[in-house]
Amino acid sequence: MKASDWLKTRFNNIDIFDEHFANEAKTNPFYALGGIFYLIWFIVMFTGLVLIMWYIPTKSSAFDSILNIQHHIPFGNIMRGMHKYGADAMIIAATMRLYRMFLSADYKPGREFNIAIALITLLLSMYSGLTGYLLIWNQRAFWATKVFATFPTYMDQFPFWGDFYLPLVKSLHMGWNTAEFLLGAGGAITQETITRFFSLHLAFSLIPLIAVELYFYKTGYKRIPINWLKRSVIIAMLLVVSVIMPAALGHRSNPDVTPLPILSDWYFLGLYQMYKYLEPVVATEITMIIPILVVLLPFIDNWVTGPEKSLSKRPLMFMITVMGFVNWAAFSGLIIANVANIHSDPPYWRDFLYLMINAGMLLQLLVYWRDRNIAQRARYAFGALVMGIFCLVQSLVALTYYYMARTEMFLSPVTQAFTYWLCRPFMGDNAARAEAAVRQLCALKSNPPYWFYQDLLQKTGDLPGRRELEALNSVAGSSTDFDRLFQAIPTFLPGEQYKGLIDFMVSNRWCFDYITFCDRMNGLVKPYPVDVPPLDWGWMAAAPVCAAACFFTWLKFKSQGTQKLTQKPTAEPEPAATAF
Repeated sequence: MKASDWLKTRFNNIDIFDEHFANEAKTNPFYALGGIFYLIWFIVMFTGLVLIMWYIPTKSSAFDSILNIQHHIPFGNIMRGMHKYGADAMIIAATMRLYRMFLSADYKPGREFNIAIALITLLLSMYSGLTGYLLIWNQRAFWATKVFATFPTYMDQFPFWGDFYLPLVKSLHMGWNTAEFLLGAGGAITQETITRFFSLHLAFSLIPLIAVELYFYKTGYKRIPINWLKRSVIIAMLLVVSVIMPAALGHRSNPDVTPLPILSDWYFLGLYQMYKYLEPVVATEITMIIPILVVLLPFIDNWVTGPEKSLSKRPLMFMITVMGFVNWAAFSGLIIANVANIHSDPPYWRDFLYLMINAGMLLQLLVYWRDRNIAQRARYAFGALVMGIFCLVQSLVALTYYYMARTEMFLSPVTQAFTYWLCRPFMGDNAARAEAAVRQLCALKSNPPYWFYQDLLQKTGDLPGRRELEALNSVAGSSTDFDRLFQAIPTFLPGEQYKGLIDFMVSNRWCFDYITFCDRMNGLVKPYPVDVPPLDWGWMAAAPVCAAACFFTWLKFKSQGTQKLTQKPTAEPEPAATAF
């Protein structure tokens, strides 16, 4: 199939709100979730526009305006309650719809893009809720936003685009500029923040609504494929909840008093717990990777199970879905109970995450082996290969984690140290000279640190460690066979470029990472190396075991398919002569 035909098929099969399942929605409420989401979206938009009439988006008046709406405006408490609980209902409906699509394989055949659409719907709802959360300007919202706003700044520590290591995009300051764009005022929570969040809160709803309306106008699909009785029930449910449980106000924000624990709205609680269990840089990386993996899952399932939609024959997808839900629910419960210690809590969650996936892979292989059809087994061979490759990735993650745990170094320094080790043979004796100079300079604990050695050497007067800096500058200029590759990397420093491989490794602190890693692994720095938590050996050992099972299945099924193709058909016996 041509790429254009492949894309055209999937674009034609796109569902924004389950419009292709209008008939199923009449009998199955799970297929009405798209229409329910759209209906609640209109309710939230309507109540939001009503609230804007009295809301004042300023630091001094925001909380008081909410008090006025809640207690003095006729039906203001109901409008605010329906707006708040409607936003929660949107997130619940979008989440349930996404899980339904995975469990029912609604992305088959040719509907893989619907997962991305459903995920975007969920994320827009969550971020619309996040921006609206601050507008109350109460104590809980203020501090939750302050904590959440620090997350983007960790992008500056990412390998290969962050400011800490490779200065390829150093002038962009991705993390800090993202926080500045969202918050303003140098990353602090000020009037600029509430203004920007107010505009973003409207944009996350109005702009997608216009786009969706244009889509329905062009296609002619029915927007809400549920009857008026069901619509009335949904509206009545929101109304009753708003009356029985008025939306909470909390206490006025106080920048001088930090509440403990700091909690965001319920749908972000699991994410906050993850940030407690992981180093912030790694947690930020995982937060960005998760949406990408969700979008890729339908394609992976297609490779593993083909057109099969029965859940009993897709155990891998079932286990991944259960794992995702249980992790989110457990993390949310733990942070509410204020139970989280990265240094002492047993890593049950890592075992559960990986072992659930590994169990799904083994069950999927069992489904393969139970099918006696040789032709079908030949098709399953590719699925076994795909799972085997993912097990190899898990094995690589386990190996990296082993060294991270033993040295208590972040992911980035460990990967930089490993890269330096790969490049070290091409440096010859100069590698040892560079490492010796870096060790001596690190012992001096100078400020600015040694990696600014070229700028430091230009200064006049007494300079601590000048002799070591000159030695480092000399060895950094030594040539290697790969210098041209590293000289092509821009530094965004006018008129300057890397001298070559060694200069790059020294200036970006990869040489320092290698020294730190080796010293800790060799026990030169106490108390390193530390022991790997015993529970982690479960998922670390499961990776190569599952990989072996997957690759054995792949080779076996592939050989069976090859034998069938090369086997010559048996000649039919000639009919016996008829006696007359």
